[in-house]
Amino acid sequence: MSYILIIIIILAVMGVLLFAHRAHRLSQKDKLNRQIKTQAKRMLHRADEIWEIAEATAGLIYSPDILEALMDYYIYQIRRREEMLSMDDTEDLIHAAEEFKNKQTKGSVKSELKNDQEINSAKRVFSRTSKILRTALDKKLISGQSCVSMRNALKRRLLDLQVDAYERLGDSAGERGDPAIATNYYKFAKKLLIESDLKFEGKNERVRNITHKTQTLFGNTVEDQLTRGLSKEDDKTDEHGIPKSVDAMQGNKKNF
Repeated sequence: MSYILIIIIILAVMGVLLFAHRAHRLSQKDKLNRQIKTQAKRMLHRADEIWEIAEATAGLIYSPDILEALMDYYIYQIRRREEMLSMDDTEDLIHAAEEFKNKQTKGSVKSELKNDQEINSAKRVFSRTSKILRTALDKKLISGQSCVSMRNALKRRLLDLQVDAYERLGDSAGERGDPAIATNYYKFAKKLLIESDLKFEGKNERVRNITHKTQTLFGNTVEDQLTRGLSKEDDKTDEHGIPKSVDAMQGNKKNF
């Protein structure tokens, strides 16, 4: 009877151990599945970020090469997700990305930035785009030469947008009769051009034109001040230059 009891106990222990082992294996499998789903979700999130940047970039610069590079990186992320976890929307997402490459037109690109807020927004967009292009290069999605060319195109476009914006803001301040504010905007525009490492035709000429605007602005300001001063003098004297006020005449006598 004791032998039978011992056998029953052994079988019970083995059953418990077997159940625990299977439960552990199922737990490990569930954990691995959760990890895969989490990684796949992160890849989709990264792909969505790339799409967002591509849309913002397409609104600031007309460059089919840059847009294609960004969307190819987006498709790369979607395919990596598919390799990790099969999803029903993979082909639809890839198809949408291919279509988006051909949707950009020159008319959809913003021609100017109106204020500091838009300038700072454009700087953030181009900075993120440049980083994505570097990552695409690391993953061998684009060549080194293409990467340099596209990043230089971004730098040149941002430079043009900033300089144009600051110059227009300076013009507006000058028209309002605020030479100090206008000069600051012109100074920003010149500083950007002078400190840029980009070399292109007309760069020095543009610096000279902005400098001329500053000189003209202050020349007009001085001229306006002189004109106002002469107008006041005209109000105090008659057509012969004789003071209209008797007190003024007496004051002049005292000075002599």
